Amino acid sequence: MVLWKACCDHKLVWLFLGKALEFSRLEEEAELLAKRASEDPLWAGLVSSLSVIGADFGTKDRAAAFACGGGFIANARLLVPDILSGRLNPESIDGVFVNHAHQVAELSADAFVLRLFRLRNTRGFIRAISDMPDSFTRSHVQLEKVMQRCFLNDLEVWPRIRKEVQNSLKQESQPEVVQITLELPKQMLELQRHILNIVQSTLAELKKDPNLELGLSTLDAKDSVSAAFEVELRQVLDPAWQNLGPFARRLVNDLNRVRRLLTELLRGDAVDFLRLLDTLCGKEAQTAPVWLHSPDAQAMLAFAKGRVYEICRSQHDSTPFLRKKLEPHAKWSKILDAIDRTISKVAAAEKLFEKTAASGVGDENNFPHSDMETLIDESDSDVEIVGVKTVKNKKRRTVPPSASEVLEPRILIIAPDDRSRRQLSTFLHRGAEATLLDNLGSYFRDRAPRLRQESGLSIVREGALMAQEADAAAQELEKIRPDGGALRLRELPDGRPCHPRIDVVTEDAEGQLEVHMEEMQPHAVVVFEPSLHAIRAVEVYYATLHWRASACVKLEPEASQEEVPLLGGDISPLHVYLLAFDDSIENHRYQQSLVSESQGIDSIIKFRQHMTWRVDLPVEATPAESSRRGGGARALQAMAKPRVVVDMREFRSTLPFMLHLRGLVVEPVTIPVGDYILSRDICVERKAIVDLVQSLSSGRLYQQAQNMCRHYGNPMLLVEFDPAKGFILQSSYAIARREIEVGTKDLLGKLSLLVLHFPKLRIMWSPSPRFTADFFMKLKEGRYQPDSKAAAQIDAEDLEEDTEGAHKTQSNSAAFEVLRKLPGITPKNMHVLARRAGNLAGLLDLSLGELGEIMGDANANQLHSFLRASSQTAATQDRGLEDVGAAGGTQEQYLSADLPEDQ
Repeated sequence: MVLWKACCDHKLVWLFLGKALEFSRLEEEAELLAKRASEDPLWAGLVSSLSVIGADFGTKDRAAAFACGGGFIANARLLVPDILSGRLNPESIDGVFVNHAHQVAELSADAFVLRLFRLRNTRGFIRAISDMPDSFTRSHVQLEKVMQRCFLNDLEVWPRIRKEVQNSLKQESQPEVVQITLELPKQMLELQRHILNIVQSTLAELKKDPNLELGLSTLDAKDSVSAAFEVELRQVLDPAWQNLGPFARRLVNDLNRVRRLLTELLRGDAVDFLRLLDTLCGKEAQTAPVWLHSPDAQAMLAFAKGRVYEICRSQHDSTPFLRKKLEPHAKWSKILDAIDRTISKVAAAEKLFEKTAASGVGDENNFPHSDMETLIDESDSDVEIVGVKTVKNKKRRTVPPSASEVLEPRILIIAPDDRSRRQLSTFLHRGAEATLLDNLGSYFRDRAPRLRQESGLSIVREGALMAQEADAAAQELEKIRPDGGALRLRELPDGRPCHPRIDVVTEDAEGQLEVHMEEMQPHAVVVFEPSLHAIRAVEVYYATLHWRASACVKLEPEASQEEVPLLGGDISPLHVYLLAFDDSIENHRYQQSLVSESQGIDSIIKFRQHMTWRVDLPVEATPAESSRRGGGARALQAMAKPRVVVDMREFRSTLPFMLHLRGLVVEPVTIPVGDYILSRDICVERKAIVDLVQSLSSGRLYQQAQNMCRHYGNPMLLVEFDPAKGFILQSSYAIARREIEVGTKDLLGKLSLLVLHFPKLRIMWSPSPRFTADFFMKLKEGRYQPDSKAAAQIDAEDLEEDTEGAHKTQSNSAAFEVLRKLPGITPKNMHVLARRAGNLAGLLDLSLGELGEIMGDANANQLHSFLRASSQTAATQDRGLEDVGAAGGTQEQYLSADLPEDQ
């Protein structure tokens, strides 16, 4: 955040850190923080409320908002142009709060804002916050670098072992935590074993590649279940990707597919797993995985099919028939048990509260005891959970419902991803049988036509049986009651109606889980898959629910559990259910996250014990002055600090920050042509490798080069690439099996045509922003500074010219292609000749003398002789007409096409 004073009004701006692609998600987090701040009584003293500066705010709107004062939350990418252009004065800022400090990269926009702030303001404070200690365990110096980028001299660590944290988490009232450990069904256990074997064999095949042997030596099948495996694998593959053959790339693709099977096995039902397996195991030779014919793959296919259906034969006439199997997810029954138990607990608590309120006596011993031991697996697990709660949006009922009112127990289910959320919602609305029948019938309808097209009598017969069973499943589904799910209206034993409210949410969104719990005020929370993020969210919720921290609860099976009484008459106890498969990858992944968090805290504590450095304030860099400075106006120009005009969209990249570090004055301006204006005649268009390929394919780069060549004398195309990631514009495999000539459909052919059409265009290949900044400094030596107003008004001038001459024709690129091929035509005289002739047919009306004035005598004689030569005697004319036909269209069309003056 950034805090500053203006007109005796305090302002607060949060800097959100993250990728540019996640900008919408960052704005959602900003809205969440603003909402929490508006409900917090500690913020009541602010003169203006905390508001969010989003992408929909224009430059004028942001300037007006900053001038009015108040609290603001904004992305650093938006603040960089505001500070550079003077709309936000760093000297008036009181301080900066940085959220997600672990994401402050070396050349990120967040580090850019902090440097601009500290350059002109040494009295303001900077505070950086991070709740991801495991992100600092990858290297011992990363924490030090983050503190240097944030200009921080002090480090505070708040682990769970700290006394203040323990005191804040201790209280008499505790949430009831139930860990439900399930054994993996035998078939699922076998499937998991076969999948892990396939992962191990695929990794072993990859290690045989000489380019990956050293990088993959430390990875094994156990590492593949962790979330960091994909990042580690990409770090090994990126430098050697271009050197890998088709077989190695196919293995990498197969490895990613198998890891999807591991996740789907435990989250989805049997039909979803079989559908995904059939999709991954395509029958085409190009798409089928390498491991398809291995023993583990065949066993996996048999187990997956056996969980869904089997082909049987009648005992009388040996007629084959299909027997479907409706195998629900193992955790679904436990979710229904948790719902029923919550309903009974809420009903008992409401009834007891009604009796207590009527008698006027509140004895906590009157509360019923819990029957938790019926749901606890007999294991020695020590899963711990801490309750916390945020600002309350609405209070719970303090008056017991009457007999006519409907009891509404509130239950929140936390799903690991959006796909699981949709499946659980369907299961809760329709019931397990209807959900499985619908899913199975859909699978049979999709699979049957494909099996009928396969070769083999047994496979075709299986497809026919699937089609019949799909119709039978549809008829059976119609007989099921539509209100058979867990959300139906019930009647309690005492006659009271009960309609539970069950919400299913995902844990992906940052901060949204806590907000949903605050708004819903659930009586029970069911965690579908063990997740550290979900458990921490419940901790935060329960602590703020009581307005004081609650103690950490460690569940032991032999401990006696009792119901927690209502606190203060308006807060009921919270029941938390943790569902987990024993001896599964989800449990292993959860244990890994606990170990990673603990190691992160330990490394930070050790780092703080040996922290001895001091962060110095930033100093403005001054570019080296040239000793060959002359006199006159150029000498005065050289004495000024060099400037560069940067397009507003370029602040998503790190290059503007690097130019500022080199001592250049960065001017953020919206310019229509180019990305960087280095001088009056040097314009640079920046492209990454991916952007270069897309722009060449769409033709956009051709138009950009045309605009740069028209308005600037020295246009330049800057192509940036990462030296750690290999790339080639054309594979050696394709070059070895084709002709030497480069076609217009190839990437190299398009790039060659771009250079041929625009001889003035220069191409620079840059491996890093530092290299680009140094190159820009060399280009600017001895040149005049760029004019930002002139660069921004290019479009306005063109618009005025177009409105004054409405009859002006548009560019005819095909006609110019023909004109370039005529003898005597050069880039210097081509546009002058086009303006004089108007069109290709107008060339014939020009005399030799007029052509000499435009082109010179030698070039005029060549063109005049070519145009007047007989078509039957001049072979060169035949080639010229062939070029016209190759460009598309007839000769008469091009002769009458106008050659516009803007070329």
